[in-house]
Amino acid sequence: MTKPQPFHLALFLPSLDGGGAQRITLNLAQGLLQIEGVQVDLVLGRAQGSFLKDIPAGVRLVNLDQNRMLKTILPLARYLRSERPDALVSALDYANVAAVLASVLSGTGIRTAVVTHIHLSSALVRLSPWKRRILSFLIRKTYMRAHAVIAVSKGVADDMVQRIGIPPDRIRVIYNPVIGEDMLSRAGAPPDHPWLNSPDIPVILAVGRLTAQKDFATLIRAVAWLRIQTNVRLIILGEGEQRSELQFLAAQLKIEDSVDMPGFVANPCSFMRRAAVVALSSRWEALPTVIIEALHCGARVVSTDCPCGPSEILLQGKYGQLVPMADATALASALAKAIRGDTPHPPMESWKPYLISTSARHYLDVFGVRPPDSAPRHTL
Repeated sequence: MTKPQPFHLALFLPSLDGGGAQRITLNLAQGLLQIEGVQVDLVLGRAQGSFLKDIPAGVRLVNLDQNRMLKTILPLARYLRSERPDALVSALDYANVAAVLASVLSGTGIRTAVVTHIHLSSALVRLSPWKRRILSFLIRKTYMRAHAVIAVSKGVADDMVQRIGIPPDRIRVIYNPVIGEDMLSRAGAPPDHPWLNSPDIPVILAVGRLTAQKDFATLIRAVAWLRIQTNVRLIILGEGEQRSELQFLAAQLKIEDSVDMPGFVANPCSFMRRAAVVALSSRWEALPTVIIEALHCGARVVSTDCPCGPSEILLQGKYGQLVPMADATALASALAKAIRGDTPHPPMESWKPYLISTSARHYLDVFGVRPPDSAPRHTL
């Protein structure tokens, strides 16, 4: 019997500069490679970024060598014509627009799925009016020509319906591939921070870029309020333009000796396993990976009930505490409750929907591909 041809899937990104969508796309590639009969190309506008070293073995890298999305359209169309993958999946909204246009220009009829990793309303409102109108128009027109529109959470899907006007039956919700086979070993590694080796003083952990979106200022104010009652410490992992501003705030509140921002850490899971609580203080999200990783590490979670993702992941507060946005007092109260141990550790079912193997199969299902049951499955 002739062996069937592999299903050839291309994943398209502008680059591998650090970001959640890039990390998630590499996880997806890894999950797809574990399924028998799947071939994966990773097509980059330009082959650069901190995640280049993390491309899974077995993934073919295609470098279009363009640093602007508009300039990738023709090279991507040429790739589609010459290589003829069975399907194309793109992530990030400017890349999604370019992918659909390239697919149309290629004349190949290749099925293209576009993935939205952001809460569009929150992103668009921060653009100038004319940029907002142009991007909304481009997204609406191109997404309607895609084979499938994938939202990473129900909240993101609902927002696309309301903000962009994409019909609900055109959108498929697929949770991000986050939990992989290496997560247990990563969580078990010793954290490179002395505070986590001192169990006498509980540590609150936050992870994310130091930007206005993450609202770490409210978290620092909450810790200052909490310090009046008990001795706690705060570690914020990440880099960003608000570093100096946040350091100044901690000094103003006289808690600079209890707040540490060591920068980007490749393995935040080792920190999560030993923290008293993992906090998310964001003003908006889509499907925050940090909460999912924290649940898998068994950490207690306190999060703002921002649009969107936290409430969905935490099952409206069943798996962690939800507090109003920009409310330092409410956040401090919830953190104190978690530190006292008045909330349970999250159960295993809290993170099961985010297995890399499960998500990879859902992506194949978008294109009508049904992997054999014998394909490798996650065994956590």
